[in-house]
Amino acid sequence: MMVTFISQCEKKALARTRRVLDAFANRIGDNTWQSVMTQEGVMAVKRLLLKNVTKNTAVSCHWIRSRKRSELLWVVGNRRRFNSEGWVPVNTTRVNLIKNDWENDWPHLPLIKSLTAVAALLHDWGKASVLFQGKLRPTRQNSADPLRHEWVSCLLLHALVRLSGNTNDDQGWLNLLIHMNWSEQAIQKQVATEGAHLNALSALPPMAQCVAWLLVSHHRLPDCPTPSQYSDTCKTELSSLLSEINSSWGYQNCHDEIEYAKRVKKCLSFQHGLLQNAPMWRQQLQKWSSRLLQLQMQAEHAYNDGSWRLVLQLSRLCLMLGDHYYSSCNADPKWAEITHLFANTDRNRQLKQKLDEHLVHVCRHALQAAQSLNRFSDEMAQAEDVRALRRKSQRPSLGKIKRSVPLYDTAKNIHEPGLKAGLWSTWPVPAKAKRWPMPKSCVHSPPLATP
Repeated sequence: MMVTFISQCEKKALARTRRVLDAFANRIGDNTWQSVMTQEGVMAVKRLLLKNVTKNTAVSCHWIRSRKRSELLWVVGNRRRFNSEGWVPVNTTRVNLIKNDWENDWPHLPLIKSLTAVAALLHDWGKASVLFQGKLRPTRQNSADPLRHEWVSCLLLHALVRLSGNTNDDQGWLNLLIHMNWSEQAIQKQVATEGAHLNALSALPPMAQCVAWLLVSHHRLPDCPTPSQYSDTCKTELSSLLSEINSSWGYQNCHDEIEYAKRVKKCLSFQHGLLQNAPMWRQQLQKWSSRLLQLQMQAEHAYNDGSWRLVLQLSRLCLMLGDHYYSSCNADPKWAEITHLFANTDRNRQLKQKLDEHLVHVCRHALQAAQSLNRFSDEMAQAEDVRALRRKSQRPSLGKIKRSVPLYDTAKNIHEPGLKAGLWSTWPVPAKAKRWPMPKSCVHSPPLATP
């Protein structure tokens, strides 16, 4: 039988094993030997190696069965130097590379990421208006927008859907974004024709409704002006909810009707275009619109089983995290100025991030947050015994929760039912608490798995 010996010995054990193996086989490498011998000869080599074995000894013996197959016969010494088949590792890591425990437990994660990406690339689309760009200049007037940029973004999305000619199916407007064959002039004309008082969230196909909800709520939730009107109303579908929301739900400022009529036209005017000439923004929008279109069937299942609520909740979370984070960062110095449109200013009221730069980078950071969602419940630090949270508060009772009860006990009491109901609760950390074995927020997060 032809056998091969592989030595992974270290220090003095390397010289001892070389002396034994050189006596029985031909050395064909620095630490490799090969020979033809009987089974008794192979066992004799093993016994000699076992006499002087140490923790630095590691020798494997392979039987060459055929041209294409070999068989591991035995290992003398440290078995961790080889795997079960006798192969030698070329690198080592302590990172868990087999992530099936969380990668395969989130069937709606691709949908969450695609919705988050498309919404992130469109969330500040309304900032391309003449009025908003004028506000960013040093000579701006400190007056509220007649229409907030979230609502203008929804008007642009609504015009894009109407331009596709298909308001019942998502293929129309997504194909316009994929092939980039939409016209800026046509969208601007559509927005100007429909006006500011249009219900921009109604008459949209399913996935456009989801994107519109993320656009309109990425800063604040809609504020109903007459809450008593809906106190006993239950909206089971997203379309019925969005049909009730209009610009008066916290997205317009018309205290002075004359001034409002003068300035609202600038909210619907886009002198420098709508970013169609921004290459990186177009590339990312094409990419994620294509992926969102491929998930049309999965989105339909989410509507049918009710999991669209959790999908939108987590997508909004990721979008807000990405937006808040990158808005606090400095501008990308390598980003080329093509569109002459900006998203925000710095502390000195100087122009900071370009609009296409802001949208692309917010998309990138929001996707990083979405990719980490399925690891939060297992890898995020949890508060076990925090003394600051056990102190009784002197504040008066708030609602049904008595503030005199320690926050830690309250969180612990609702944690057990939350394991079944899918609770996600975040508790603020007092600034004086320094010796905590955790980050600056106390999170109790039971495993969240999409239905």
